[in-house]
Amino acid sequence: MLFSKSKKKTNESLLKVDLSPAQMFYTNALSIEALVNVLERKGILNKEEVLSEIKKIGAERKNKMEELDEHIKKS
Repeated sequence: MLFSKSKKKTNESLLKVDLSPAQMFYTNALSIEALVNVLERKGILNKEEVLSEIKKIGAERKNKMEELDEHIKKS
């Protein structure tokens, strides 16, 4: 059996917060920006590298979506 029948203990220090999609987006963006800032301060990366990687991944995803659209049209 892959799953245990026992329930996992929950972390009581975590709070449940209801957020709108816009609030979730903003919170995630702030978290990512904070992480990038810390990594940049530590000399692990710089913001230009991150922006370059985002552009690269965005272009790859766009190309893949265009390929999928063409495949669907041919079907």
